[in-house]
Amino acid sequence: MTDLDTPLTLLGGMTARTFLTEYWQKKPLLIRSGLVDFTLPLDADELAGMAMEEDVESRIVIENGKTPWELLQGPFDESTFANLPEKEWTLLVQAVDHWVPEVQALKEQFQFLPSWRLDDVMISYATQGGSVGPHYDQYDVFLVQVAGKRRWQVLAPDQYQDTAIKDISLHILDNFPVDDSMDWELETGDILYLPPNYAHNGRSLDNDCMTYSIGFRAPSMQDALTGLRDKICDNVNEKDRFAAPESGSRTHSAQITQDDIRYLQTELTRLIKQPDKLAQWLGETMSESKYPEYLAPLNQQELEQAYANALAGNTFIRPGDARISYYDPSALYSGEQQTLEGVDSEPLENPSITVFCNGDSLSVHQQLAIFIQAICNQTEFDFSGLDLEQDSDLPPLLRFLIRQQGLIELTASEE
Repeated sequence: MTDLDTPLTLLGGMTARTFLTEYWQKKPLLIRSGLVDFTLPLDADELAGMAMEEDVESRIVIENGKTPWELLQGPFDESTFANLPEKEWTLLVQAVDHWVPEVQALKEQFQFLPSWRLDDVMISYATQGGSVGPHYDQYDVFLVQVAGKRRWQVLAPDQYQDTAIKDISLHILDNFPVDDSMDWELETGDILYLPPNYAHNGRSLDNDCMTYSIGFRAPSMQDALTGLRDKICDNVNEKDRFAAPESGSRTHSAQITQDDIRYLQTELTRLIKQPDKLAQWLGETMSESKYPEYLAPLNQQELEQAYANALAGNTFIRPGDARISYYDPSALYSGEQQTLEGVDSEPLENPSITVFCNGDSLSVHQQLAIFIQAICNQTEFDFSGLDLEQDSDLPPLLRFLIRQQGLIELTASEE
C-alpha cells in the first residue's frame, strides 16, 4: 500500500492521508491534471469491437431513441453502430481492466485505498451531448477524463429527492436542481472523485469523449447480516436458546419487557462478535470474481502441470480479473489495537493468515503474508528461483493461487 504521506500525482499532489481524512466518503474532490503520461490503450473503434464480444458486458444509452433514454444491451454488431444517431448517445463497457493490461495498470494506481475494495474500470464513450442521465451510485467512484471534455453537475445526498423517471429501464432522477458550486468541466487528465450517493449528471461537450469510471465494492449491511447468519448457522447449537432471566418487574404475563429486549440484544451481539467469521464472510465476498462463469476450473492434472511450469520458470501473470486479499488476525493485537473492543485481548499462539482468491480461501502460516503482498504488488512472475523449503505452506499456497486463477500462465502467443 502507498505511503500515506507521499504526495501523489493522481491526487494532484495531495497525500493519501489528506485525501482519506478530508474527502474519502465525505465530499467530492476535483483533481486537475491528475492523470499524466497516459496513452489511450483503446480508441473508439476498438472499444466498439470489445462491445461486440460475447464475454464483454456492454450497454448503449440513447437519450432520444425509440423511447426516452433507450437502453440497448450488448453484445452488439456492426449494424447497431451504423444505425445510431449522430449525437447524444453513450457506449458503456464494463470491467475493461479484466481484458486490457494497460487499464488494469491504471486501476492499480489507486492502491492508496484497499485493493480488495476496488471493483473494476468501466469505460464510457460518448458523442456530443451524450449522457446516461442524472443518477447516483451507492459506492465511491473516480471519474477519470481520458479524452475529450465532459461537464459534471453534482448534488449532495440532501439536495435531491430519490424519485426516478417512470417507465424507463434506467434509474434516472426526475429532479436535478443544479448547484453552481459543484458544476465542473473536465478536460483530458482531470479526475473527479464522488462519495456514495452523490447524484451526478455528466454530459459530453464534444465528440470522442471518453471517461474511465473506477468503482468500489460496497455490500449492504443487510448482505453482511445475511452472510454472517449463514456462517454462524453452519454449526447450530440447539441448546443455545432464548433464556431471559425473570427480574420480577413484569406487570402482566403478556408483557414483553425492556429486560427481555436487552437480553436478546446481548445474546445477538455475542454471536456477532466473532471476528474470524466476519473476516471469512468479508474476504470471500469481496474476492468473488465479477464474472465467475468465465473462470474455467483446472482439473488436478492441469493444476499439477501448471504448478510444474511455474517452478520451471514459465512466465505467470496476475490477470486483471484476479481478486486477492488476506486476513491476519494477529494484526488486531499489535500496537494500539491490543484492546480492540469485542476481541479477546490474549495474543494468539501460532498465528496463521487466511488468503482469499476469487471467492475461496486458504489458511497458511503468517509469514507468507510477505509472499501474498508481493503477488498483489506485481503483475508478472518468474517462480524458478522460489525456495519452496522456506515454508511448508508455500507449495499449497502457490497451487491454491493457480487453481483459483489468481495466477495464470502466459502462453507463448501472449508474450
